[in-house]
Amino acid sequence: MTSALAPVALFTYKRPDHTKATLEALARNTAAAQTNLFVFSDGPKDANDSAAVAAVRGLVRSVTGFAAVTLIERPSNMGLARSVITGVSELLEKNDRVIVLEDDLVTSQNFLAYMNDALDHYRDDPAAFSVTGHTFPEPYLHTPKDYPFDTYASFRCSSWSWGTWRDRWQKIDWEMDYFMAFCQDAAAQNAFNRGGHDMSAMLRLQHEGKIDSWAIRFCYAHHANDMRCMYPTRTLVRNIGLDNSGTHSKPEPRFHHARLDETWRPMRFCPAEHMDQRITQSFRSVFDPPEPTRVQLFNRKIRSLIRLVRHYGYALLQRIKRALFPLAENVDILVVNSFQRNGGAARAAWRIYLGIRSVYPQAKYLTLIKDDLRADVVGRYQWSFKGLLAMRLASLDRLPMARYPHRQPVTFTPAAWANALRVPLSRFKPRLVHLHWLASSLLRIEELGRLRVPIVWTLHDTWAFTGGCHYTGNCDGFRAQCGSCPQLGSIQDTDLSHAIWHRKRNAYAQMDLTVVAPSHWLADVARQSGLFAGRRIEVIPNGLDTDVFQPLDKGAAKSFLGIDLTHPVLLFGAQWLTDRRKGGDLLAAALAQLDFPCTLLTFGEGVFTLDTHPNITVRALGTLHDDISLAAMYSAADLFICPSREDNLPNTVAEALACGTPCAAFDINGLPDMIEHKKTGWLAKPFDIGDLAKGIRWLAQHPNPKQLQQAARDKATAEFSMSVMTQRYDRLYSELLKAQRN
Repeated sequence: MTSALAPVALFTYKRPDHTKATLEALARNTAAAQTNLFVFSDGPKDANDSAAVAAVRGLVRSVTGFAAVTLIERPSNMGLARSVITGVSELLEKNDRVIVLEDDLVTSQNFLAYMNDALDHYRDDPAAFSVTGHTFPEPYLHTPKDYPFDTYASFRCSSWSWGTWRDRWQKIDWEMDYFMAFCQDAAAQNAFNRGGHDMSAMLRLQHEGKIDSWAIRFCYAHHANDMRCMYPTRTLVRNIGLDNSGTHSKPEPRFHHARLDETWRPMRFCPAEHMDQRITQSFRSVFDPPEPTRVQLFNRKIRSLIRLVRHYGYALLQRIKRALFPLAENVDILVVNSFQRNGGAARAAWRIYLGIRSVYPQAKYLTLIKDDLRADVVGRYQWSFKGLLAMRLASLDRLPMARYPHRQPVTFTPAAWANALRVPLSRFKPRLVHLHWLASSLLRIEELGRLRVPIVWTLHDTWAFTGGCHYTGNCDGFRAQCGSCPQLGSIQDTDLSHAIWHRKRNAYAQMDLTVVAPSHWLADVARQSGLFAGRRIEVIPNGLDTDVFQPLDKGAAKSFLGIDLTHPVLLFGAQWLTDRRKGGDLLAAALAQLDFPCTLLTFGEGVFTLDTHPNITVRALGTLHDDISLAAMYSAADLFICPSREDNLPNTVAEALACGTPCAAFDINGLPDMIEHKKTGWLAKPFDIGDLAKGIRWLAQHPNPKQLQQAARDKATAEFSMSVMTQRYDRLYSELLKAQRN
């Protein structure tokens, strides 16, 4: 390897999670510390992309592990093709070689070492135009066992990691002046299509402006100069963007690598003019699969039919077997929550699970609906037929409420019916069960009474100790045995809430139960309940990843959201902005009293209604699905407002504090556990609109905002970090498991 390593150009846009994985893998490379990294960040296409672009840029600014990191921030959207052409050209003005990646490519630890070796080796080879670290999986591209090299030459270049030299780059005709002559030369088209029959077609689409591809023009330069792209025989690159997240990447098994061999490094380089015909034919078959014969089509249909019969037959036998001889799966800790990550309780439960799994790697997460294909998460995949049907069936659990036509429009869970498509608790034999938010027909209350292991129940609202409501409001019926439920609009002492309360009492009597409340308020309310009186109740605040939720450059975050830097930025958000419990109407009334210009950012489902106000500009960001985008949004805000009428320990407040954003809220429920008055935010007198407006004004116009921001960050890292939360749960688990063994 040469002493001067090639610089790496990384092209990013609006996928912070993919970019994070790409950067982390690249930083683990053995040659990373000697490599200069240049990150070209394309500008947002519109305001909807601004938060994600800002999140990516904030992420890049925190990157370490390289000789130097340079972030090139494009002020407007260039598109991938122009971004790559311009960025690579800029680097090759000062360097004679370059290595290029995009934001969805995870590399092995030897990728940079190999790419520099290849650029050194093929520098003076007249038949080599570029090198790459990617190749196709073995089922689709076969390398003969007697092939003596670790690299091979191909007519088609790769865009999934590549490197080239200045003199080769200068050979490319980006304007395609050759195209008309090429169209009239059948032999040239056939020669170009040796890399795949789609090559000429893509070149035509590019010329007609129907696609915007730098790669097809790059490929044509290989052909025009009778030069090759050099591939490794085993991949050092895995594309994680084959998930419909990118513009040009969709799921495709021909390109999917389950894992990388971190120990392998190509050492035997073939000459660039050496074209092994077996590999060349196999390579082309990746893009040009041979047309099947009639016999092959018939055999394919027969095999498909056999697989279908075998699949359904096996499934039927397994159902019969499970019905007659149910087997339980041994697990350390079984975490149970209705949803994997959808909703505030689910996000908190998921973070708790991730912390727990770092200590108990055999833990599993049982849910009705799962969001991804993780093997440790058990449930119905949300986009599967069974998942979609399970969500429909979940509404059946609300049927008992049909007898109460005057009920309030709030969440109320009878837990009387178990979803026919759920995965039952009986599938597992855990050492300890950790319950969270149990609704949407995940289970019946009576199933809890059959658990014969220690149970930890983290409360995310009051449902566990009430007759069905998730927040009690002004009702104190839960202290006795419920009945005459105001949320049901009932005046009968023996109504549905009374029946649910007694079902819970009977089930809890059989349980070895320890209750965990994230806030002191919820712990105190639980102790007053008839169901949990005398039970052990601990307080463990929910945690979050303070390395993800951390302060980003506030000015940059505001700029990329297109926000006026001269005016304060207020932030309000919830899963449902229209949920009365979240107090959007109280916030609107408080904002009407402000007498200074500001911007209000909102996030979540629904529309926040605010009467026309001359001083306030409202920007709706919609629902943000990844934590990095959320961190960028919190960092752009000067204060976060939580005007809830009832709340436990809101994730939004913890996330805002972790990003160094002070918070304003009413002095109710669990919020005093999070906000220290005039230190990390403002606690207004309960539901006093004037006092809330006063707090917003005090925070927005504070003479020393950095003092508030640092205090907010310190509060979050000390009390709401994942590590602190995980240690507390680990101590509790160890105590309960030890008691069980004794």
